Amino acid sequence: MKLSATPAQADALRAQLMAPDPMQRFMALHALEQHAEQGCGAKLAVQVEAFAARGVPYYAPHDPHYRAWVDRALAYWERLHTVQAS
Repeated sequence: MKLSATPAQADALRAQLMAPDPMQRFMALHALEQHAEQGCGAKLAVQVEAFAARGVPYYAPHDPHYRAWVDRALAYWERLHTVQAS
């Protein structure tokens, strides 16, 4: 299945990762894992799997480390969609 990332999808993922409800954050990370399993290339799949295996860090929306984690998740999301769209 080929997907194309849209700004709305990336914004929705960011909103889920920044949500105060922990279930939203876990669902977003799970969505990232599922997209990695849809044939994106072995190297990228391994990177996403390792990223997701660490789980969701302590929720601190104003902490620069948490925000960097969200940015990394979004970067993987965009890379996955770029690879799957090609």
